[in-house]
Order: sequence, then structure tokens, then C-alpha cells
Amino acid sequence: MSKQRILACPLCGETQYEQSVCKQCGGSLDPEGLLLAEASFGPWYIRDEDNPFAPGMTYDILAQKVADEAVHRFTLVRGPTTRQLWIVAKRVPGIAHLLGRCHKCDEHVDTEARTCPACDVAFGGYRERDSLGLDTNTPKQVEAQGVSSFLGDTVIFNTTSEPLKLTRPIAESTDEPESEDGPGTPAFRSMQRQVEALRRKNRILVIAMSVWSLSIMILLISTFKNTAG
Repeated sequence: MSKQRILACPLCGETQYEQSVCKQCGGSLDPEGLLLAEASFGPWYIRDEDNPFAPGMTYDILAQKVADEAVHRFTLVRGPTTRQLWIVAKRVPGIAHLLGRCHKCDEHVDTEARTCPACDVAFGGYRERDSLGLDTNTPKQVEAQGVSSFLGDTVIFNTTSEPLKLTRPIAESTDEPESEDGPGTPAFRSMQRQVEALRRKNRILVIAMSVWSLSIMILLISTFKNTAG
């Protein structure tokens, strides 16, 4: 009895026993199904936690998903017009106007419109299958346009809480100007080091003098005994 082979789905990578339809993505795994799937591959992606390893799709398939209401304004999308960065669909050039919004000014627009009546930005489709929309040169330095794809900056920074502040000790008021040589200043610490060094030298000198005096006394006593004898 031959063993059933375990294969990886070419479309989503799910490992499974050999069969005609993938148990994860539902893709047809026969030669004709794979050819049909390959024809749908493109540089557009929808963030899908249920099928995170699915390949990208063509612009036309994404546009059809918008028409089928499988994509809404806050669906996360990436593609050539986002430089492959995740952005909510209502801000994606080429997709936002299909949802009835201008990607630049967020004005309500007709889904068949070619330009925005408010800001005059052009709409269009992006159907190049092999173009990721990435700049091959060094990325340009640009200013940030906001910190969130979902909320405006005003909403994010509008908060009733106040930043934590450290209280500074209040110095006692005196008529004398603050000395630059007071405790804790570099000059004061330098003076302390000099005093400690001087004290160490004095202690060494005292010990040396004591040893020398003791040696002289021993020598005198020894000489006196020899003379007396």
C-alpha cells in the first residue's frame, strides 16, 4: 500500500496531504487551476489574518473586491502606489476613489470620477503586474504627513492628561551670589582632592620621621653600651 504524499500548497504554502484543492486557501492545485491562479498574481495585497501567506493580486482583482464590498474604507492595503507599505484603503491612490473618497483630501467623490472636484488630483488604475512601485534610488527625505492611518493628528494629541514634570527644589533666597566653588562644583571637588593628597603626604612623612627617630635611638643606646663595657 503506497503512502499518501504530503505537499506544500504552491499558493499559500500550507502543508497537507496531496489533494486537488488546498484546505487553507481553497485554491485549485491541478495544472489548470495553478495556471489560472498565476494569471491573477500581481503587486497588490490585502491584509488577511486568515490567509496571511497568500500571493499578491492584480489591480483588476482588487478593484473587483472593492465592487463586491470585500474591501472597505479602513481595509489595510498595500501596492505600487503605497510603496508596498500598509495604508487604509481610503488613502490609497487608485483604490480610494473606487470607495467614493479622494485619497488626497478625503473628499466624497463619484466612483466613476477621473479627478477630485475639490483638490483636482487625478485618479487612475495601476495595472502593471511586475511593478512594485519601489524607488530604485536612495529614498528621498520627506516630511511626515501624520502618525496614524485611522485617526487624525488632532484626535491623537487631544488628551486631558498632562505630561509628567519633575519638581525642582526651591533654593533658599540669599543676598549673596551663588559661589562657583560651592559643594558639588568641579572646583570644590578638585580642592578636596588636593587636600586629601596633602594629608596622605603628611601621614607618610610622620611615619618616616618616627621610623628614623627610632633608628637613631637604637643606635645611640647600642653605642653607649659598647662604651660602658
